[in-house]
Amino acid sequence: MKSKKKFSLYTAIMVVIANMVGTGVFTSLGFQVAGIKSGSAILLLWFIGGIISFFGAYSYAILGSFYKKNGGEYIFLKSAYSEQLGFLSGWISFLLGFAAPIAAACFAFSSYFSGMLHTSENAHLYGIPMTDVYSVIILFCITLMHSYSHKVSAWFQNVLSSVKVFILVALIMIGIFIGKKTNVNFQFDTHFINNVWNNAFVVSLFFVTYAYSGWNAAAYIGGEVKNPKKNLPLALIIGTGTVSILYILLNYVFLKHIQIEEMAGKLDIGIIYADKILGSVWGRIFGGVIAFLLLSSISSMVLAGPRVTNAVAKDFPKLNWFSFESEKGIPKRALWIQAIIAMAFVLSSGFESLITMIGFVLNLFTMLTVIGSIRVGLRIKKVSGLVNKFVFPLFPIIFLAFQSWILCFGLYSKTKESLIGLGITLLGIPVYRWVKKA
Repeated sequence: MKSKKKFSLYTAIMVVIANMVGTGVFTSLGFQVAGIKSGSAILLLWFIGGIISFFGAYSYAILGSFYKKNGGEYIFLKSAYSEQLGFLSGWISFLLGFAAPIAAACFAFSSYFSGMLHTSENAHLYGIPMTDVYSVIILFCITLMHSYSHKVSAWFQNVLSSVKVFILVALIMIGIFIGKKTNVNFQFDTHFINNVWNNAFVVSLFFVTYAYSGWNAAAYIGGEVKNPKKNLPLALIIGTGTVSILYILLNYVFLKHIQIEEMAGKLDIGIIYADKILGSVWGRIFGGVIAFLLLSSISSMVLAGPRVTNAVAKDFPKLNWFSFESEKGIPKRALWIQAIIAMAFVLSSGFESLITMIGFVLNLFTMLTVIGSIRVGLRIKKVSGLVNKFVFPLFPIIFLAFQSWILCFGLYSKTKESLIGLGITLLGIPVYRWVKKA
């Protein structure tokens, strides 16, 4: 008899927060201030990013409250459109959608961790760079942790994510009450207006939305959340809203304490900030803090990804091997296959280009999913409190308008990579036809 253990609302919220908060908020500001000099314009960027993410989370909440199953886009697209479209989203998730970002997060962790230990860039173990060794070890340990039980997974995710939120709040509070202010302009004046109507503002918005990615994380574990009809929408909305507030306040204290000239073009904004307000010793230590923050991000992706593979495999007899669950209801095979693929990406160092390739496709599936939320919302508007005349379908439509721009921008700026990603996705069509044959 499989365990009936379920993830609590708190765990689902922590999965969303952990998935969203990665290195993006600590690294992207340096590129934004290169073209935008108004503090209020930069904060507006992060406010818009939060609002758009919130609208996306609302749209997924409609679908999550209706279908109440694991699998995220696979379940949503399969149910709202067709089995083949759902399979294609599951195909790309299995191959790249989780494994490549997990590899990237592991590598970012090992880079900060190596810096904290003062590991030489040329350090190797049996010919393998130490950054790769650290990445493989941490991925193995986290996968092992999530292989045991829902209770252990929930405890591990909750502790890491709670500490992450505590650290971010502490950084914000210290920045608000301690230290001298810079001369960054936070006024809503002509300088602000000129910066908002600048091409750099539009380009920066593209990268801000990347920092907000992960707001849909709880949708992948919907079937394992207690009372999903109520708690899944709450997790998506509360998690996204919390991160939005943290991001805006964190960028405010960065701008308050660091001169724009010191940030322009820099990746290590968090370390510069810690150095400014806490001293040079803490600045170095902060590299280790960022490494710790990344652990919960890695953990949340490791937790979510196998649920998609498991959901797909259950629907196709030829893929039944991947649907195996332990006595405690853990999709162990899918979990370890994902780990092996991610480790392969780490050791080949090819994940960065893969993430660029699949960015267009993942955004396309997200857009189709939100369109699906409108279709489903129109059917259930009389029975769901989420669907009401004040916000539906306004929120999904605003998200779709913005997502359309993101798709066009991504296709224009990364045409080759986007088309390759689309090609990899379309390779799933013959695979789908093969698994459908008796």
